[in-house]
Amino acid sequence: MVKGTTTGASTGADGTFSIDAPATATTLAFSFVGYKTIEQPIGSSGVINVSLAADTRQLEEVVVSGLATTVKRSNLANSVATISAQELTGITRPVTVDAAINGKLAGANISQNSGAPGGGLSVQLRGISTITGSSQPLYIIDGVYVNNEQVGNGAGSPAFSGASASTTRTTQDQTINRLSDLNPNDIESIEVLKGPSAAAIYGTRGNAGVIIIRTKRGSAGRAKVSLTQDIGIARAWRLLGKEDWNEEKIRRVFTGQTAEDEVALWREQTAAGRIYDYEEEIFGNTGVLSNTTLSVAGGAENTKFYVSGSTNNESGIVKKTGFQRNSIRANIDQKIGKLIDLGISTNFINSQNNRGWTGNDNNGISYTYSLPYTPSYHELHRLPNGTFPDARRTPDNPLAIVERAVNDESTNRFLTGLNATIRIIDRDNSSLRFNLQGGTDFAYTENFLHLPSDLQSQRDLANPGASRLTKTRAFFTNLQGGLVYDWRLLDGNLAMTSQAGTVRLSRKFNQSYTQGIGLLPGQESTNTGAIITQNAFESEQTDVGFFAQQEVNWRDRIVVTGGIRFDKSNAIGDPDKLYPFPKASIAVNVANFDFWTLDVVNVLKPRFAYGQTAGVPPFTAKFFPLQPIGAGAGLGLIQQVSIGNRDVEPERATELEAGIDFGFFENRLTFEATAYKKSVFDILRQFTLASSTGVQQVAGIGDLSATVGAYPVGDLENKGIELTLGINPVKQDNFNWNSTTQFWFNRSKVTRSIIPVNGVGSSFGNTFGRNLWAVGESPSRWFGTPADPNGLFGLTRYEDAQPRFQMSFLNQISFLRSFDLSFLLHWKNGGYISNLSRVLKDEGGTTEDWSEDDNGNGIPNGVERQSATAREFIQDGSYVRLREASLYYTIPQAARTAVFGNVVSNIRVGVSGYNLITWTDYPGYDPEVSNFGNVANAALVDVSAFPNTRRMFFHVAVEF
Repeated sequence: MVKGTTTGASTGADGTFSIDAPATATTLAFSFVGYKTIEQPIGSSGVINVSLAADTRQLEEVVVSGLATTVKRSNLANSVATISAQELTGITRPVTVDAAINGKLAGANISQNSGAPGGGLSVQLRGISTITGSSQPLYIIDGVYVNNEQVGNGAGSPAFSGASASTTRTTQDQTINRLSDLNPNDIESIEVLKGPSAAAIYGTRGNAGVIIIRTKRGSAGRAKVSLTQDIGIARAWRLLGKEDWNEEKIRRVFTGQTAEDEVALWREQTAAGRIYDYEEEIFGNTGVLSNTTLSVAGGAENTKFYVSGSTNNESGIVKKTGFQRNSIRANIDQKIGKLIDLGISTNFINSQNNRGWTGNDNNGISYTYSLPYTPSYHELHRLPNGTFPDARRTPDNPLAIVERAVNDESTNRFLTGLNATIRIIDRDNSSLRFNLQGGTDFAYTENFLHLPSDLQSQRDLANPGASRLTKTRAFFTNLQGGLVYDWRLLDGNLAMTSQAGTVRLSRKFNQSYTQGIGLLPGQESTNTGAIITQNAFESEQTDVGFFAQQEVNWRDRIVVTGGIRFDKSNAIGDPDKLYPFPKASIAVNVANFDFWTLDVVNVLKPRFAYGQTAGVPPFTAKFFPLQPIGAGAGLGLIQQVSIGNRDVEPERATELEAGIDFGFFENRLTFEATAYKKSVFDILRQFTLASSTGVQQVAGIGDLSATVGAYPVGDLENKGIELTLGINPVKQDNFNWNSTTQFWFNRSKVTRSIIPVNGVGSSFGNTFGRNLWAVGESPSRWFGTPADPNGLFGLTRYEDAQPRFQMSFLNQISFLRSFDLSFLLHWKNGGYISNLSRVLKDEGGTTEDWSEDDNGNGIPNGVERQSATAREFIQDGSYVRLREASLYYTIPQAARTAVFGNVVSNIRVGVSGYNLITWTDYPGYDPEVSNFGNVANAALVDVSAFPNTRRMFFHVAVEF
């Protein structure tokens, strides 16, 4: 760039450039992402050669500052986290993108719905943003507002596991989220706007934060072909184990004739050596992991491209479970003359997921629910005739469920995005451009569930055998246009950027299912049942927004931004009402002022930011459907006892963020500190009405889900601190070490309520702990037995499901020119879990310490714990986890050339692991598990989840 103007040029593939500088120009500024900007006097020479030095902390990287503009990180007034491709997949290969950011993002609380292949994680940024519905961030990939909804498949409905009375989808289906469709290898960087102060320009979609994902693109020059191959294995990192049986224990667990029958069976099986570890048989298998990606990137000065194809195939640790993803991506950038730049991004994904049957279950289908009640001397293995014996103590044989029950999902998804920049005015001190951005995200998913009619759990039913086919179509679109005017005053010392535009977002959702029960023997079709049930749900939501923003930059010393967004939505009671969302921020780069002479400190930047966002209520919060009813031979409709809220408005959030950034020794030591206060107003919940009104509550209903809130009942507040320390302690040719340490915590509490103290979230009652909506308390805090007459709801107050704090320690070390060592340690302190998994094993007599007597009162642990208070079940989920570790070796050029000549430009091999070691006192399968992970405030509950796995890989990457 000609310093002080908007005149600039890009270098060619070989670094050459040509620029017409005005006669008054004196200096050129050269910059590149990840490198320090350098200024060079023009002088009288017609040729200028410049060499850029790498910026170890990348403070000059560009991040989003508005819907149509960016800003250098050194001028940023918010704490915006950036995760590079190297940090994302350069260490190891987590199966999904959200798993890849776990432990790398200060301000995030990430829980795992299930350890089953294909993931299923929930990401919560800066605390609780809503009580009902989902609190997942808005994801934008290459400008496309994408679908990341978790849509249940009905596995928890009465015909199957029966975990809920819902006949549609449930909050306990332990579903995957659609972010699992994205291939992490295609990602160039991830940018996270954690709260309303940074995300205000996104209006009604920004309450829970915004995660912006940029995928890889081509660059001018010789085409580069890259092939990566990862081969690995997965094993359960922990199994709960079992305790052997004896006659005394059998008579404690069973009574009467049942006990005598069990003793006789135990004697027979022991004599024959038929004692089994069924947990090991089901969860002790080794999953095989394979990831292959082939990409080609390159182009000329005007046309650049990135094309990739990948396949990911993972078999689960349980037989007949697994995850497969096939993806094709094409990103093309085209310059049309000097005035128009076009960028097109396309991605097609086909994914197959075999989830198995785990989790909370009242019908005995889930093998994680049946295993605790299955003694090791019971015979469950397949008989010589090919059938399975009946289970003696559970509704079904868990080995039969593994082999014969079906829970499959198939998704075809197509994402496409378009970015266009049209330069209208291009002068030395001013420029005007029009930015157009649009995209579509279409996903078609089929879920198939099947329980054969001859399964033990089905045979005694009035209509044995069940199948269910659920079809889900989700179509998201976004279109955005904005004018951006850059202008400079005061001899270029004052840079101004003005932007204004409009946004239109749409969401079309269609889900239907056909379910058949009473299937013919050997039949799987949903249309062969004696009783066929069908249902469908459709919703169509449109949001329209208008935005304007002004940025003022005085010599990179003082940067001030102000903006506003107005949104309206047909999901709100008044679809024509515009809601304003202002934002304002200031950053002062003190070290850039002339008076600053302390060379050891090169960055000192206090910053302040404020912003507002909203969360759109579920589309049908303002309606409630009539209920079908039989009327003789015909059908009728009746009014339900709940109603919607025709005046429903969005939940609103405001955030004040303050922070300070330091850089020492040319940014070899950096420190960022941020404090925030996020207040959420008009939280929507169910509202009970007087019986004289004729209805019971204002509730609304979600998309084929349980009832959700539709009435504003109060406010809540989140406060937190985020600290990041970056250090480059050693920087030499043969040894370079970069280390990043992060620390963060969040505290939530209800600040206003118009309803009495009552339960909130999902739980299993007072004995196992519940969460309460009460002023002054966190909605994720646990309360439970024993009774406390002075306590809220008459219950004892326990710890919070939110962690006390979290820390991460990421290290990347290069040595001997060819080796790269990386590891990530993640510490979560606190985060209490309602653990029901162990009480199931206590009831079944299979807990590893069932017969031990820890307190010496003569009562075995397994008996005593069953009558304990909530203190026994509200357990500390703290852990320290070696989340990622790797060692890579790059083949030296001389050795590579000797074998392959100039055909191969790089070869890299390595080994890595994910979840390698975990230090924790938590007695369940995994301290990150959450049975209701896809619900906004469903605090951590562990009920028979699919065990988490330890993953280990061997990697080969070749570039041509």
